[in-house]
Amino acid sequence: MSLTQVVYRKSFHKLFIECLSQQRQPTEEEIDLIAGEIWRSSHGCVTGQPWADVARGSDSHRQMMNAARAALGVHSKQLRASNDEQSLVTAA
Repeated sequence: MSLTQVVYRKSFHKLFIECLSQQRQPTEEEIDLIAGEIWRSSHGCVTGQPWADVARGSDSHRQMMNAARAALGVHSKQLRASNDEQSLVTAA
């Protein structure tokens, strides 16, 4: 069984708890898998389009990836760091 299959079978809650207990950020692969679950639960069940067929870089793909990051607590930290960096550049 590949890592992708193992991670795919994890529930969001188990992945979230694992990341917290190990004090680590989720990998991009884990974020993508959660994004796929969000897609399947929302748009995918309506359109029938599998997550693998959503074009990377498209608005839909970005929205699902951002939703997954937010759900895992990654998104807000990245935005805060990005805003802090931008403030430093503007102040200089």
